[in-house]
Amino acid sequence: MKNGFKSTRLYHGKLLSKIIFVTIILVILFTFFLLSKFTSHLNHSLIQISTNEVTRVTYSFITDKINSSVFNHTNLEDILILEKNNQDEILYVDFNLEQAYLVLDQVSNILINSFDELNSGNVSVAYLDEELSHELGSMVLSIPVGNSFQNMYFYNFGPKVPVRINFIGSVLTNLKTKVTDYGLNNALVELFVYIEFKTQIMSPFDIEEVTLKYDAVIASMMIEGEVPNFYGGTIERESSIYTKEIE
Repeated sequence: MKNGFKSTRLYHGKLLSKIIFVTIILVILFTFFLLSKFTSHLNHSLIQISTNEVTRVTYSFITDKINSSVFNHTNLEDILILEKNNQDEILYVDFNLEQAYLVLDQVSNILINSFDELNSGNVSVAYLDEELSHELGSMVLSIPVGNSFQNMYFYNFGPKVPVRINFIGSVLTNLKTKVTDYGLNNALVELFVYIEFKTQIMSPFDIEEVTLKYDAVIASMMIEGEVPNFYGGTIERESSIYTKEIE
């Protein structure tokens, strides 16, 4: 009888040990799964927030730099070629390739210098906020963990996670022009610069390259003339793309 009782107790003891072991394994796996999901969600939020912030800062900073520098010595009429018919209708718009190349080269140089200034921290506080700083030649964004919850009540909750931002690769620039009907026998001519470059966003969990693209108006003027109806009231034209390496 005693042997039977001991056997039953031993059996139940082994069964309980197995249950505890399996439970511990399941808890570990479930915890790992939750941590993995949370880390993935947090990393996605960090990359998204960093992308939005670097877009805001670089767009404001670069646009101001370009607008204050490019057309100090360049006239819009020197860049664009407009052709009209006898009815003063605008039939064609194109670029003076030599002047367009000079402008794109100037814009690209301004961009390279702007990236150096952004990386070195030589930026007016008007473009920054308390979460953006500079360290070892990079922009560093400090993002509270609570941002990942996408809830305003947790926005500043938890420790701040540093995310490093570098500008890499090449700068692509392109000129675009748009001629639009503007009132009676008038047209508005706008000159845009298209900018494309890459940033490397380094969170503690991953490194991701993000391509940023801007269209910035750098000059405009009113001229006499109309856009024919068959153009739909707008004529658009693009120059060739100019590329320069980010050093």
